[in-house]
Amino acid sequence: MKGKVFIAIILILFTSCEKGSKDNDTILKFYSEAYQDAGNSVAIGEDGYFICGQLTDTMANNAPQRFGIIKAGFDGNMIGEPKIYKGYEGSANKIKVLNDGSVVCTGYILNNSTKKDVLVMHLTSGLDEIAEYVSTSPGNQYGVDIIETDEGFLILATTDSKREPSGEVTGNPAGRKDILLIRINSDLVPLPEIPAQGFNGDDEGVAVKQDRQGGYIIVGTTDRSDLPSEQSGTNIIILKLNADGSTTKPKIVGKTGDENASDFEVLSDGYLISGTKVNANNVLQGYIWKIPFDIYSDPDFEHEITLNSVEQSTPCIIKAMCRYGSNSFLLAGQCGTGLSARLLVFSVDAYGTPVVGREKIEGNTGTQIANDVVSDDSGNIIAIGSNGYEDNSMICLLKFRF
Repeated sequence: MKGKVFIAIILILFTSCEKGSKDNDTILKFYSEAYQDAGNSVAIGEDGYFICGQLTDTMANNAPQRFGIIKAGFDGNMIGEPKIYKGYEGSANKIKVLNDGSVVCTGYILNNSTKKDVLVMHLTSGLDEIAEYVSTSPGNQYGVDIIETDEGFLILATTDSKREPSGEVTGNPAGRKDILLIRINSDLVPLPEIPAQGFNGDDEGVAVKQDRQGGYIIVGTTDRSDLPSEQSGTNIIILKLNADGSTTKPKIVGKTGDENASDFEVLSDGYLISGTKVNANNVLQGYIWKIPFDIYSDPDFEHEITLNSVEQSTPCIIKAMCRYGSNSFLLAGQCGTGLSARLLVFSVDAYGTPVVGREKIEGNTGTQIANDVVSDDSGNIIAIGSNGYEDNSMICLLKFRF
């Protein structure tokens, strides 16, 4: 009963903040198995949406949180039962729909409740399991992103296993993060390993995509600086992967203050990277970089993102990015922090400038965050994230048009 009451309360709290009337294209839905659920990624299928994240499968207090996937129709209503990876705690971080309509999803499970292992699941469109892959490593590893390749799949992951040889700029001690790429074939059988990448310290990728110049490109965050006198804190790391699996020298982009990547898009003439930066007033703000194909060149532009409807003293955190129409992009995340956090989605043009009238902020009491956003050919925008109140949270789906 407590879970059902909680669902009703959250629905009232979230929708009570809406300003003006909603049009018929707007859908707001919540999904919850119990008390600590969160949506991390969404993908569009032929007959609905696939949402992955963290699900609890019982109503008990302190119930384990598990790798889970939900399917919803275009009306937002759930189709069938959630797919939950039983037996281990974990979380699903990224989901993709393949050309045949099946889905592939990556994240992690806690092996023996102590160590994270990368998990990849290949499922039918009805969420029946086709195959699964679990990494084996002495350290912690978790899947961040996954793309389909000619040989199968390429997984972007993070590892904290020791990397030799140890030195100031080579190797990494156990417990520090490296960027890990895992190749598996279409049956989810592992292929020859690619050595972990990164500097001495913490490096973590946020997204991997096919590069227009061949091979793949990875963007992430590093705690290392190329130019200590000009860079400090965390910075953006860009890594190119050749088609044969070899990597080029990473490029670090940043200035003073913490800069953290969230996502990126491959353009016809470079890369548009979204993220968050601590500004001169020590406030977290959305930030955008345009990097040419020659990643070792200076950025074409970079600037803080200023939203018309948000005060400059209010933190804005960007968590996801996608294309929107032919020359625009959607950014999603949150404005505000803690109990004042609100779900945020807005559009920017090719120069990273917010488009007037294309800002969406949703939420009221509690914490609302968008962790992923996609758009379809009809102009619908689908944001997925979490809606929290006190110690409870639910998966939230918001579908709308500007």
